[in-house]
Amino acid sequence: MGRNIEEQGAVQVPPPPPPKRPVGPFLIYYKKQLELMKSKGIVDKISTTVKKEIREKWMNLDEDSKLEYKKEARENSEKYANLSHNIPRKARKVSLYTRCAPNRVHLMVSNLNERQRFVIREMGFGSMLDLRSIQLNRDFCKWLVEHFDHNSCALDICGRRLPISTKDVEFILGVKSSGVDVSIVASAEEINHICQQHGLNVVGDIPINLLEGKLKEMKTSGKEFVGCFVLFVLGTLLYPTSKPYIKQSFISILLNIDEFKSLNWAKLVLDFLIRGVCKYKEKNRVGVSGCLLFLMVICRK
Repeated sequence: MGRNIEEQGAVQVPPPPPPKRPVGPFLIYYKKQLELMKSKGIVDKISTTVKKEIREKWMNLDEDSKLEYKKEARENSEKYANLSHNIPRKARKVSLYTRCAPNRVHLMVSNLNERQRFVIREMGFGSMLDLRSIQLNRDFCKWLVEHFDHNSCALDICGRRLPISTKDVEFILGVKSSGVDVSIVASAEEINHICQQHGLNVVGDIPINLLEGKLKEMKTSGKEFVGCFVLFVLGTLLYPTSKPYIKQSFISILLNIDEFKSLNWAKLVLDFLIRGVCKYKEKNRVGVSGCLLFLMVICRK
């Protein structure tokens, strides 16, 4: 009993602070020069002029004169490596990685003009205009992905099994769940022609930032706008991969730009999400491709 009291009243000694990271040769020289200048009464405080003067002195030093500072920096790095190796590190919490960004789409559509909005509704993507600013809960999404059976396409939640179909995708995301499958097949010549037609003059895959920038500047509502908008929405919401760009093969979608309204976008979205969850589980990845917003919303319905 007495021992327990003593232990309870014992002063908890905090762990020693982690060692400071070593600095490079120039900063070692800089500190020594500054100390020397202060000891001689040359300077009272550090000014821009003093910093510039020390930097110029360093730049004018020959390599032999710099060796002593480089040697000291190397020795300090070795000491730091030995010390930091013995310090226990906190386990890094890895959150689920995704490029599904509904907020990005929300910000984009808020800048569109009325004609552009009309064209988007006409082609069957009007739900994108009504998308609210939603922040993905990554911990919740990770839990949902782990409880999603990609083989049977169903969520297992609290003992209940919730089958998911393309009709659910249409209900949640507002994209068509019937009609012709979306084709992602085209020849290299066709892809190059489409890129030129839509002003996507890039080599290889298309950065999403490029699409975003073009849409912000665009005031027209023709095929170039429609193509950029659909590719942007696919890359940030409906069909996001783990990369910050759209694969060049996806340009082939724009071959059917006049038929967008009759394409089965819901099937494209669901099939890709299933493949993304499958790769996440089977290949032990930290990121998931696919529309995680859909999973987050459907489980709350």
